[in-house]
Amino acid sequence: MKGAGESMTIRSSLIAALVGVTLLLPTAHGAAAPDRKPDIFGVWLAIASNSTNFDPRWANKPYAPTPSSRPGVPSSHGSWDGWASNCPRPAPANRSTRRASSAAFPTQILQGHNQIVILNEWVAVPRRIYMDGRDHPAPEDTLPTWQGHSIGRWEGDTLVVDTVGTNGRSRPINGYLAGNVNATPESLKVPRLPASDQMRLVERFRLLGNGNILEVTKTITDPKAYLRPFSNTVYMERRNDIDVQEYYCADNERTKDEGH
Repeated sequence: MKGAGESMTIRSSLIAALVGVTLLLPTAHGAAAPDRKPDIFGVWLAIASNSTNFDPRWANKPYAPTPSSRPGVPSSHGSWDGWASNCPRPAPANRSTRRASSAAFPTQILQGHNQIVILNEWVAVPRRIYMDGRDHPAPEDTLPTWQGHSIGRWEGDTLVVDTVGTNGRSRPINGYLAGNVNATPESLKVPRLPASDQMRLVERFRLLGNGNILEVTKTITDPKAYLRPFSNTVYMERRNDIDVQEYYCADNERTKDEGH
């Protein structure tokens, strides 16, 4: 039969052993738990040439292969059905990877348990990415919208987002409408890349640069508009020093005043 002193010694040894094992375990700020997802919550902005994060590694990659349009695809106004306005709504293909990464307008990503919301300061229409395991609705039940229907999943440290159901009426993927007041002679020389209501967009979001750089690679498949899929990649920097502001756009065309 062990005495009280011996029992206390054994107990102290067990406590010391447990403390030692605990110290060897990863802390909350160290190695991530197996089910912990990358933290993409925050405000993001395109990496400008004067940014402290400017680096050749973060240079945007052009479309590859070069987009090859089908005959009859609009190339001037860039809107599929001829619709035009000073405030045409953006589609996810240009919100998340072009307009959303414009140096003039930041993007905020709200990261929840079952949903991720992307808010661009420019024409701030929420884009919702469902993360609860649902699938896209059946085609006959899909209501075409500006942002389409997006579902996402994590593949390791990469967020993969699949979007369908856009209405094909947004700005071109790579720029403004030719009839817009912002148009310039130089901008009109660039072929527009419109998207139809058959576009499927797959995006891959990945953190780089110690969590301060967001790499976004998108692949566009649109059998109504293009002969083959094409992809590009852009990079954005985390900006904890700025907030997304209110933006309001209204049709106010002043062609005569602005000289075009």
